[in-house]
Amino acid sequence: MRVGSLVFATDQGLGILAKSFYDHGIVTNPLVVRHGRRFEHQEWFPGAPRIADFRQRSYYDYVRSMDVMLFFETPFDWNLFTFCREHKIKTVLMPMYECMPQVLPALPDMFLCPSLLDVHWAKAVAKSEDDVQFLPVPVEVPWRQRTHALRFVHNAGHGGINGRNGTQQVIDAWSHVKSPVILTVRMQEYFVDGRPVTDADAMLARNERGGRLEIRPGSLTYEKLWEDGGEGDVLLFPEKHNGLSLPLQEARAAGMLVMATDRFPMNTWLPTEPLIKPTGFRRNRLHPSCVEYEEAVINSVDIAAKIDEWFERDITGYSEEGKKWAELSSWANLGPKYTSLLEALCSTP
Repeated sequence: MRVGSLVFATDQGLGILAKSFYDHGIVTNPLVVRHGRRFEHQEWFPGAPRIADFRQRSYYDYVRSMDVMLFFETPFDWNLFTFCREHKIKTVLMPMYECMPQVLPALPDMFLCPSLLDVHWAKAVAKSEDDVQFLPVPVEVPWRQRTHALRFVHNAGHGGINGRNGTQQVIDAWSHVKSPVILTVRMQEYFVDGRPVTDADAMLARNERGGRLEIRPGSLTYEKLWEDGGEGDVLLFPEKHNGLSLPLQEARAAGMLVMATDRFPMNTWLPTEPLIKPTGFRRNRLHPSCVEYEEAVINSVDIAAKIDEWFERDITGYSEEGKKWAELSSWANLGPKYTSLLEALCSTP
């Protein structure tokens, strides 16, 4: 079975997601698309064909040689669904529903949903609920035993669409924290919610309780990020929206306490006591042409209170539960299920 995918080879969520499916043999024949903006391209897909942009229609010849095309978040070219159907090539879309158009130009043969939010959206747009499958993205990071909630880490990445990672709220919470906490904010760029971070912001900030806030800009490789189980005891990640959140899954598997937002669907698979309750929700769109989504409204004072509540608490048992969760969510357990779904789809007329 030849499984194709149009992929980025860049240190960002979409690139790392595609790389993991290639590394574990689900995607067999990727086509690398050059990212048009600021990302450095990695040599993750040896021997794979490349295109500079979608004006090069040669990728249609590439697609024609596949048995099934697996698209992560976007097909890039919606005409590919029709093209594949005409050439008896099956199509699968793993959606990030809030990025989807309000009206889909075409439908895949299968929506392969990594979260329950995506499932709810896909069932409303698919021809049949049988075309919608739920299967989380597997995670594989080294586990490390954590014993006490001492060091808190926030991974801002590139800031997140519409500030969805809650980075600005995390930084604003610092002035309200009463405990001698060590809080590290890791950023791939000097930007928070579109605002450039100044040199003063990037300096080490201390408070009168003996705690410290460190904003650490710069990229780390994925392997370095989770080396020896990853830095810190607690992942502080008060995200505002999104169905799939690999940083939360990876932190849980690494044995960290996950301090995210108490919202669906995160509160269906994460222990809820450490979660931060939002003050409310509002409707939003990533773009006027995209679907509406529900965005959590998070107060920085509430983030600080949750940090103080958990600082120095024993998280040994929580960390051990993360190891068990990681086994259920591993590639060894979930990878064959992906292969089975794709094989079953290819066998249908």
